[in-house]
Amino acid sequence: MPSKKAAKTSAKKAVKKSAAKSSVAKKSAGTASRAAAADAFTTALRDFVRTRGPGFLEDPNISSVGIGYKTVGGKATKELSIQFSVTEKAKPDVLEALRIDPIPETFTIAGVEVPTDVVQRDFRSEYRVVAETRGSSLKQRVDPVTPGVSVANATLTAGTLGCIVFDADTGAPYVLSNWHVLHGPTGAIGDPIVQPGPADDNRTAQNRLGTLVRSHLGQAGDCAIASIDTRAFDRKIAELGIPVDKLGEPDLGDKVIKCGRTTGVTHGIVTRIHTLVKIDYKGSVGRQAIGGFEIGIDPS
Repeated sequence: MPSKKAAKTSAKKAVKKSAAKSSVAKKSAGTASRAAAADAFTTALRDFVRTRGPGFLEDPNISSVGIGYKTVGGKATKELSIQFSVTEKAKPDVLEALRIDPIPETFTIAGVEVPTDVVQRDFRSEYRVVAETRGSSLKQRVDPVTPGVSVANATLTAGTLGCIVFDADTGAPYVLSNWHVLHGPTGAIGDPIVQPGPADDNRTAQNRLGTLVRSHLGQAGDCAIASIDTRAFDRKIAELGIPVDKLGEPDLGDKVIKCGRTTGVTHGIVTRIHTLVKIDYKGSVGRQAIGGFEIGIDPS
């Protein structure tokens, strides 16, 4: 039979273990609570951008608005801000002379005073010619088709096949790319899609891949999908050898890597999320507010 001393020691250990478990549980609950609060605040910031953003973009000098870390002295801090990009920065007296309202220094969102940040930046939808620094395998016809290679509407130039996606109801595979790559200002649902794009190989009849199925241009993004009718497909991204297995929301500071038809493999870091960008698509489409996130150069 154990002594009273042994029983007391055992009881103390049991109490300590119970207290330790309670402490861990409280810490876990506190962490979960903070995470939930942070998510709720990010949602409030996102809703602010979505509802107020289109109004801000009516200012001819404002090119985008989103959520990013405030920059001080050219370096990003860890303070969240409503970040505006402008075509040209100007001092308050110049703005007044031009009859342009200055961007407020703060906004009160969900009861929190959130600072603003202004950077000079502009956005365009035009294709840019860059010097060839590598082989052109991404611009050639491939079978099976893979993310990272050239693709386009048969009447346009060339862009990048982003990834292989599947219909949630039927399981049918599609190629995902941009509206300005697969649709364009003069395109229509049912248009032939070719791989590679006409800018890389103008034999469009021989290079037919499928047809334009769906597209969208607006706050949900610049995106389109096309069927895969004439070739096999491989979900692995060209030159990276890994497939896209799932979708997720980007977060500030996330490191990203991609393979593009023009630039090949490049690395970056997410610098703004839930962002609305004003882009002029010319012609009958004109200026549109496009939703997305921003990737900058990874300083590391």
